[in-house]
Amino acid sequence: MKRIKIAFVIPFVAITIIWLLTNTFIYIPFDSNLFTKSLDQYTGIIAFSAMTFSMLLATRPLWIEKRLGGLDKIYRLHKWLGILAFSFSIMHWLVAKLPEWWLYLDRQIILDTISGATVSLNEPSAFETFLESLESPGIQVGEYAFYLTVLFLIMALLKKIPYRFFAKTHIAMAVIYLALVFHAFALMYIDYWTEPIGITMAVMMIAGTVSSCIVLLGRVGKKQKSQGTIQSINTYPEMNMFELIVKSDTWKGHNEGQFAFLKFEKKEPHHPFTISSAWNSKTKNISFTIKALGRYTNNLSNKLKIGDAIVLEGAYGNFTFNDQKENQIWIAGGVGITPFLARMERLAQLDNKQKIDFFYSAFKLDADFKKKLKQVSVEANINLHVFETSKSALISGEHILNSVLNWKTASVWFCGPSKMGKSIKRDFKQNGFNSKFHQELFEMR
Repeated sequence: MKRIKIAFVIPFVAITIIWLLTNTFIYIPFDSNLFTKSLDQYTGIIAFSAMTFSMLLATRPLWIEKRLGGLDKIYRLHKWLGILAFSFSIMHWLVAKLPEWWLYLDRQIILDTISGATVSLNEPSAFETFLESLESPGIQVGEYAFYLTVLFLIMALLKKIPYRFFAKTHIAMAVIYLALVFHAFALMYIDYWTEPIGITMAVMMIAGTVSSCIVLLGRVGKKQKSQGTIQSINTYPEMNMFELIVKSDTWKGHNEGQFAFLKFEKKEPHHPFTISSAWNSKTKNISFTIKALGRYTNNLSNKLKIGDAIVLEGAYGNFTFNDQKENQIWIAGGVGITPFLARMERLAQLDNKQKIDFFYSAFKLDADFKKKLKQVSVEANINLHVFETSKSALISGEHILNSVLNWKTASVWFCGPSKMGKSIKRDFKQNGFNSKFHQELFEMR
């Protein structure tokens, strides 16, 4: 979370400082018109910057994923940027809609006052004339783009809207972003273009435009895509889960704990699923343990059959158990068990020497799945603690602390419902835990 917060705050602090090198909010004596115009420009620049960074993250860049600690962190940052863009877009629109008597002042006088210069009577340059010709269409395009931006950002944040519609809104946002590039280019103060803030905006416009084209042309994750075929399907009806085993000769491999996007149908977008098997370059089989949680996954197991073709994209994520701690504590809830299944399979092959306590909580356990889980935990030399919540109490941080001797020096790896993770992490912190608490934050929205 610390990396996400830093990545969220620093760029906007930097852009604010760059903007303040050119403009200001402080006018002595106070001038409401100048202040309003400055606020209009500043809120617009911050909203545009947030959308630019969000658009860049939408391309799933691996170099950013590695620095933020996984694609789940990128999606959390992407969500925050969307909220920031939404907030500053509203502010920008409100400022622009203030009464005419508050806003009206000759544009050139404002620019000269901000820069401390006298009013110029010189003929405008060709560039100035060109920008002035774009001002009216720029305002119209910006207003319509604003309404659509608000609509699609609300749709993206409402989890009740099906994922397939959510995915389409992001494609639409790429088109809207290009309209906002035109809006920003047409209405940004002319004097800005020769200042650091203008250069910064130009770089963002280019980067955001390229990112939008990548999204619109369907090039996101192109180098990470592989073709696969379903080899077998194992169902666990009592848990409403099934295991999908896919063979892919072009898959480049993965670390335990990573996930991939799967595309089963042309009309459906890619859906993310955590990989539940260790990579074996000889068999080239990849397993995904999937729980029916919504409309799409509820019908998925009935649609799929052996021999079906699948498009895979990945691997992504950094929930890979890669520390050198002698003790680890694993905690999983429901389908959050998937990364741990992959890791146990690998540890069974490596003659595991780490002391690992694995706490798994599920409402109900399928008999076959429970048998498989116990077998692989024994092979991986892991202490398994199972909580079947339909018969026993919910798993708690207090129970874990009482069950593990060296919990203070262990690293914790959690994957499951976010509320469950927050509760357990809080229990750990309140009892003096100061080691690393790894939590999978992956949520598409």
